[in-house]
Amino acid sequence: MRTICVAGLYINIKSADEAFFSSRFKDYECEFSQNPDMTMKTEVLNHITAPEGEICFQQNRVCLLKLPNGRFCRYLKCTKTNEIVFMITYTADYSNVLIEILDTLCIDGLGPTNYEYMYTGFMFANRLTVLGGTVLHGSSIALDGEGIVFSANSGTGKSTHTNLWRQHFGERAEIINDDKPAIKIEKGKAFVYGTPWSGKTSLNNNVKHPLKAVVFLSRGEQNKIKTMDALNAVLNLSRQLPNPFYDSEIGTKTVDFIKKLYEINTPVYDLECNISDNAVEVSYNGIFKGELL
Repeated sequence: MRTICVAGLYINIKSADEAFFSSRFKDYECEFSQNPDMTMKTEVLNHITAPEGEICFQQNRVCLLKLPNGRFCRYLKCTKTNEIVFMITYTADYSNVLIEILDTLCIDGLGPTNYEYMYTGFMFANRLTVLGGTVLHGSSIALDGEGIVFSANSGTGKSTHTNLWRQHFGERAEIINDDKPAIKIEKGKAFVYGTPWSGKTSLNNNVKHPLKAVVFLSRGEQNKIKTMDALNAVLNLSRQLPNPFYDSEIGTKTVDFIKKLYEINTPVYDLECNISDNAVEVSYNGIFKGELL
């Protein structure tokens, strides 16, 4: 079991695929002898048995149980065989998590390591949300030490746009995380952190920068940026922040976090753009110079 520090959270973590996660976690490893903020363990097994518990939710192949010891257990069954293919057992505050994955699991070409990667990231996001932070689905960079998160639905072009910024500004631009940066509010100011969970790429750095802006990106023939009105900002943020169906408290804390972002006047923008250097210039001018279109 290794200890990593992500967004200020100390996590004791035991990986099933040590080779893969050694490279993913190496920049976040640290020494920490006190009680960690979170403990996660993953096991890959040839058979998974569900524990006894009270059914809280059941639909199709998914079941959520509340166990006699107060923990929760969520599992997914295979449609064809009815066997459990993965199961997560966790405390209500996500401080202690056990992920069990069937060794033959393969869904849409994704195997045990893919699911270990995804679900350790999901559980970290839930734990951070409980503690007052969040993980925002987006591609994040820092320009001259100030962080920006470009957010949108998958496939919209977030990574493409941040890559254009890196090409345009060179060494002035630093990648923070290409898919799931963490955000925390500390002493009345928002900061964006790198995390080792960065989607399909390994583009992430163990860094912390003040959050300059959140930018919701959409495709357009012309490049234009404007301040997003409050209603649309709340709707867009709520879609891209953790909101698991199985935990209404996480949803409540997510709403609380959005409120805090507004209370400290975090800028939220609406950017329509194409794939061009002009898209970078327009978005930069809007974010840093206030030249909105």
